[in-house]
Amino acid sequence: MIRHQQRFQNHLDDNLIHLHKNFFVSPSDPQYYEKVIRYLDANSPEAHYKIGQKFQLKGNLKRAVFHYKEVLKTYPSPFYSAANRAIQQLDQQQAQHAANLQQAFPGKNKGLLPPFMKTLLIVLLVFNLLLVLLFVGDKPIYKTISNMKVWGVGSSITYETVDTPFIMYLTPESANEEIEDALHKQAVALAKDMPKRSIIIYGIVSQDQTLRGKTMVLTNEEMAKRAIVVAQYHPETDTSVRIRFLNSAYDKHQPLSAIGANLVRTALAAYMRDNGKAPESLNKLLQDYPNNYLSFIPLEAETGSNEVSAANNGQGGWVYNSEAGDAAAMFYPNTVGPESISFEPVHIEINKVEHRLRLMSGNYLLEDKVVGLGANAATPLGDFIVNDRVQQPKGKNASSYGDAGLGLGDIALHGTYDESSIGSDKSLGCVRLTNEDVQALFPFVPKGTVVQIEASQWKSGDAKLIKNTETLIPLKKPELDQSPEHVIFHWLG
Repeated sequence: MIRHQQRFQNHLDDNLIHLHKNFFVSPSDPQYYEKVIRYLDANSPEAHYKIGQKFQLKGNLKRAVFHYKEVLKTYPSPFYSAANRAIQQLDQQQAQHAANLQQAFPGKNKGLLPPFMKTLLIVLLVFNLLLVLLFVGDKPIYKTISNMKVWGVGSSITYETVDTPFIMYLTPESANEEIEDALHKQAVALAKDMPKRSIIIYGIVSQDQTLRGKTMVLTNEEMAKRAIVVAQYHPETDTSVRIRFLNSAYDKHQPLSAIGANLVRTALAAYMRDNGKAPESLNKLLQDYPNNYLSFIPLEAETGSNEVSAANNGQGGWVYNSEAGDAAAMFYPNTVGPESISFEPVHIEINKVEHRLRLMSGNYLLEDKVVGLGANAATPLGDFIVNDRVQQPKGKNASSYGDAGLGLGDIALHGTYDESSIGSDKSLGCVRLTNEDVQALFPFVPKGTVVQIEASQWKSGDAKLIKNTETLIPLKKPELDQSPEHVIFHWLG
């Protein structure tokens, strides 16, 4: 469940959980878990378990059992064993209640059986007599019954087992194959000591060097929620160790977290180049033109927060330490460690032959746009640096540079109102984009971004397109003046 967090937040935001679109709810809401099921996850084991407890306290055992059984549909989960025990306890309570009633009113039900029940009892009595006759015959009773019954294809037999959960701490840089091998070996080793138990191992990523690789008994069910993978092994019924990567969000969010981290790192490197030292606060990157190194601090993809902490506590958002040795160690997600995401500066590649622009970070492709270039090969080749980030830039004419511009010195990447020039060579040397495309590009191009203009060949080779990069942009961005009123730009156009 993602908390509603952003850089400039209301003081009440910490008490809200984001359930659906613009719908937020407080955990103190009496109907909180009902709303989780309705708006977020209809199969949430935690929500069904909590609702089951609520009905049990109210004495509505039928509804309680229903929700506990809903928990059992998701396996494994931290609430599976607790729900199973709750169902057994309720069954025992109901049986004991029936026995107490029988003892308290031993003759109450005499003579109250309807005629059809009497007939049913007589039929059952006759059937039991037949079974006795079969039992004393030549064949054992189970063989006789098997001969009489027409069996379907296949059988499904379930034996009640005792789950024994463990936690294994994993390193962030571990490949899936390494994780699978470690879980398999550990499950087999544990099963040798507990052959009658069902071994469950929750794999959790840890930054603590003293814990990595260790396996411990699970004592806190909340820990299991952090697992990215689960292994299950019951040697009496299955010869295989069943391994399932639970937290698809971990892999899904990794590219977006890397892009968010490297966006800020690129701006940090430019700031240090310009000022000779790192900023004391990231707010120094969020200033009015010409010091608008960034337009915002991106949201950390896994938790949806852009809060900045001075130290790693695993609570989400980002870590910033201005005393660290380089940009990679200074800034990283507050969910992993600095070593988990390498520094791949955001940069732009322009292919003049194909009239295409690509915004890259390492091998991640953020944007791929068609551009217009200079007539008569007026757009120069080489490496350039974004020195100006301007909204509504002013030139000799009001509409010279479209809605936004990224200045590279004599030339710029800028918007245009002449969309017929996109894909062709009509400019005086600048790189033109549609106004829509330059606005899509602008938030993800920090000051200091390197722009490589090549004749034909992409430097990055094959690239992996990353979708939904707009989810890194917070709903409430800082109010920056990125449209200098009294600055006239003289880009070639």
